[in-house]
Amino acid sequence: MKLPVHRWFRYSAGFSAEWVEEEILTYSKRRSYKIYDDATRLEMTFWGEIKRWRDLHSAVRQYLLRSCSQHSAKDNLQLDNLLEDPVLKPIYNELKKACKELEKVRLTKGGKKTYHTMAAAYFKDLGDVFHALRSLCKRGSKICFVVGDSAPYGVYLPVDKWLGELALSAGFKSYSFEKIRDRNIKWKNRKHRVPLHEGSLWIKG
Repeated sequence: MKLPVHRWFRYSAGFSAEWVEEEILTYSKRRSYKIYDDATRLEMTFWGEIKRWRDLHSAVRQYLLRSCSQHSAKDNLQLDNLLEDPVLKPIYNELKKACKELEKVRLTKGGKKTYHTMAAAYFKDLGDVFHALRSLCKRGSKICFVVGDSAPYGVYLPVDKWLGELALSAGFKSYSFEKIRDRNIKWKNRKHRVPLHEGSLWIKG
């Protein structure tokens, strides 16, 4: 493998759809790759690639999708700069409205988590992933993302819909969502009462 898995879509230039297909088939037979922080820290500490927890960001985390508030806070992201990225044009108005609301709501919360920049960065990064994937996937191919919608601080984000729109903008032909289960319905959530779901987002090339 020429690059670690977590860098595939940051540096996709020069790779072909045929190479990706072959790598997926052979790599899946060798081992599974889990990128959870604790497992990654343990492996990289064992091999001497990092010495402490904070080293994980410069070594690996900066290359990953920004999907948690700690990550976006660490990068000191600016919301307006993120929203102006051309890749977000298909969902710009809806995303901006949600992020601006999060920006206000966070100031009323004790933790003041940076969900507003996290959300913008998450969709921006996945928009980039879809553009990279388009050149790496054969015509007629199918991609499956297991995703769930979200409501940080009670602000609803229709994740599957927005990701589908970003995929279409990147050149994919269609998308559909198959719900697997409902979430946030069995007990009182101390953070919000917004009903959520998760399932398979199918994207066709």
